[in-house]
Amino acid sequence: MNSTLVDCSAPDDSDATSPSKPTFRHPILLVDDSPVNLKLMQLLLTYEGHEVRTASDASEALQMLDVFRPELILTGIQMPGMDGFEMARRIKSKPGTGNIAIVALTTLDSDSGRDRALAAGCDGCIPKPIDTATLATRVREILERRTKTGSPDPQTFPGLMLTGPEIESLRRRFLNEGTERSLQLLEALGSQFDPLDAAKQAREWTGNAAVLGYPQISSLASNVHQLVAERPLQPSEIRESLSNLILMFSEMREAVTVPLPKHVAKALTGKHVALIGFTPEHADRICAALERVNARPLLFDAAEDPESDSVRQCDLIVVHVRSATWDCGWLDPAEDRHAAANLVLTGERADLLNLPVWVRTRVAEYIVDAWQPEEVLMRLYLALPAGDGARPLPGPVLVAKAATLVVPPETRQPISRPNIVVADDDPIILTVVVSLLKNYGMNCLPADNGQDALRLIREENPQAAVLDVNMPGLDGFEVLAGVRAANLPVQIVLLTACQKENDILRAFDLGADDYLVKPFNPFELVARLKRLLRK
Repeated sequence: MNSTLVDCSAPDDSDATSPSKPTFRHPILLVDDSPVNLKLMQLLLTYEGHEVRTASDASEALQMLDVFRPELILTGIQMPGMDGFEMARRIKSKPGTGNIAIVALTTLDSDSGRDRALAAGCDGCIPKPIDTATLATRVREILERRTKTGSPDPQTFPGLMLTGPEIESLRRRFLNEGTERSLQLLEALGSQFDPLDAAKQAREWTGNAAVLGYPQISSLASNVHQLVAERPLQPSEIRESLSNLILMFSEMREAVTVPLPKHVAKALTGKHVALIGFTPEHADRICAALERVNARPLLFDAAEDPESDSVRQCDLIVVHVRSATWDCGWLDPAEDRHAAANLVLTGERADLLNLPVWVRTRVAEYIVDAWQPEEVLMRLYLALPAGDGARPLPGPVLVAKAATLVVPPETRQPISRPNIVVADDDPIILTVVVSLLKNYGMNCLPADNGQDALRLIREENPQAAVLDVNMPGLDGFEVLAGVRAANLPVQIVLLTACQKENDILRAFDLGADDYLVKPFNPFELVARLKRLLRK
């Protein structure tokens, strides 16, 4: 056990700003039960060049150490189940892991937090809310002191700029989850209200909102934290403060809502969508998205008979695939009614491989679990049959542990060996995609620029084309526009390195048939192409 605790709460005087980029790569494990905290730290440290993995609790982190050996673990303390101090004690007590540096991310009182961290064997502590401007430097100093390479290099590296699509996606997630969670706290007030849990949540919001650029939310959350820490509790004041916080979360969320194309909203208006076996949290989110376009969500238990009249009258059927629904009739591979249904799914590879073969081989549409409202609506729109929007026959839409799957009623078989144009200026991605599609029986016509891609589409008449958005000469949007202007009968999938909702909507307005965000799951690309080739 280490006898010295490193104070990581503030940079020393040797820190000076420099535009240099880090040249090292250290394996780091992040452990925290806050998804926003995890994602933010992961972005910051990955940007600095480190190999970063995450765990949402102590038990998961301990299991990961069997296959991943980090040099440093940054861990939250107050987590469900085993806390961070107990996890640190277990790691430090084993010969194989005792030399891993552990730094506690603590909101506890400074002195007591440091003392408990030292007793547990931690090598340092960083206070919450996390200062994004100094986190990378603090981590670097800890690693340098451990390796005894001398005093820290006086140069420091610029932190991740809080702009770009990943941060914007994180902001949207923060606002969505904050709206839902603050409503839950308000509803629990007076009956099952837990002041300690509320205080922890409010403190987390205070820090994250400040970092993500929402000072109003940070101020309101700080006020909630102060109120729930007082004794005796004043329910009326807490209720008013939580109500103000909910309104601010909702206002900020509305401000970042991306408008849907009119034809998408129109196609989904009035559609009946069956939600099978959903958890309350997932049901609330997807219902809110569907109500945005005046679609009608209907909730069913996983035990609902797939042949019931109530379900069969729905336009689309969504099944939440998780441990509680794994054995339900909707996922029974022996049911012939699913044999003609086209499915599309995505998620972690392990989750996909655990699904029945008929699901993995006949997928047609899916929605990733961490979707935004625009994503779920666009995916449901794509699951509808082409033409006048006639009501499809029922077939399941599945949400695997990390995904929601949509099943439209298409029954046509794909072309045996379709010709696919693949265009990307990154030679590695181009090689990987071409090799992947060839392994799935597709003939590939590669191009490393937009001009060649458009020429191949015109000359070879392929069934589909996979186009990178950012290419020299003609970009993916321009190739797409040229294809549609010439009325060429080819299905177009765009590849983009960043999930910018406006770019995605622009792609569909220009006539794209689908899109993928890099890095993408190989199953995802193949499944999307198979769906398009059945049209």
